[in-house]
Amino acid sequence: MSWFNRNKKASLGIDISGTTIKLLELIRTGNSYRVAHFSIVSLPPDSSSQKRLSTSVVADGIKRALKKSGSSLKQAVVAVTESAIMTKTLSLPASLTDDEMEEELIMTADQYLPYSLDDLNFDFEIQNINKNNPELVDLLLVASRRENVDDRIEALSLAGLKASIVDVEGYALENAFSILSTSFLNPDKDDHTIAIVDIGSTLTSLTILNNGKVIYTRSQSIGGKQLTEEIQRHYGLTYENAGLAKKQGGLPDNYQETILRPFQKSLIQQIQRSLQSFSSSSTSKNIDGIILAGGCASMIDLDRLIQSQLNMPVNIANPFLNMQLSKNVNAKSLYQDAPSLMLACGLALRGFDE
Repeated sequence: MSWFNRNKKASLGIDISGTTIKLLELIRTGNSYRVAHFSIVSLPPDSSSQKRLSTSVVADGIKRALKKSGSSLKQAVVAVTESAIMTKTLSLPASLTDDEMEEELIMTADQYLPYSLDDLNFDFEIQNINKNNPELVDLLLVASRRENVDDRIEALSLAGLKASIVDVEGYALENAFSILSTSFLNPDKDDHTIAIVDIGSTLTSLTILNNGKVIYTRSQSIGGKQLTEEIQRHYGLTYENAGLAKKQGGLPDNYQETILRPFQKSLIQQIQRSLQSFSSSSTSKNIDGIILAGGCASMIDLDRLIQSQLNMPVNIANPFLNMQLSKNVNAKSLYQDAPSLMLACGLALRGFDE
């Protein structure tokens, strides 16, 4: 899904969260991709406590990310969160052109959406032929309040960039998933359902993909920031030093049992609740495996604990395994940060869409 679209040989994806800006530039050659630049920068510690991020704060973070990465591209792909969108599946005559479908939606959208079209940005995507009537097609209507989209566009503009595409995070993850190795899937099965668990700083998001398409999303208010704050309180560190200690090590011997394991237990319980919610939904399917993404995905033993607790394969996301790297890209740093760059990768891939 996109509100803006361009053809490109190089594409810049920027993942904007409440605590970080993650930037990734990809270059496409034929059917292969090369990582040209990437960077991750932190936003001010109090940013995630704000209900709505200041565009100037985001713009400053994007500027720093651009400078750190070395990218010189002037257009970028960004996304709005799942919580900021409304979706509706509709059926329209298959004989209509895209322009005619758009005109029809403009005339009838107020029947399906709780806001006036003047207050919304919307787009649609044809899904398939209607099962009950081959003369109809099912399409997915996606809308968001204009302020959600405009905030992203304005932040890019203040940073000297233009928004080439404004996507939705879940659909961007579809793109990233499409290039992940699926070697852990059963090759004898034609139908696969995968759960992507993205563990960020303040939110843990569950995205369920059936044969590569999003069928369910859910977010829980738990993430790495809570672990950092617990380290800060328990050991009397500053927030910044607690975050460094969490990533680089050096904490007392009792850290794992006293702080880490209780946090992981709580996190896994929240993941289980999200999966149970999916199981009780109308789109429920048996899940074949879990992919961990986000900044906390590589947390020590987390994949093993989830696999043991949920009794299903768990893999840590690395969408760059089959990509070439430019000489300026530090492979070790990229692979360490790969799980947290999953969304930025999906956004960069979106930029190559026609």
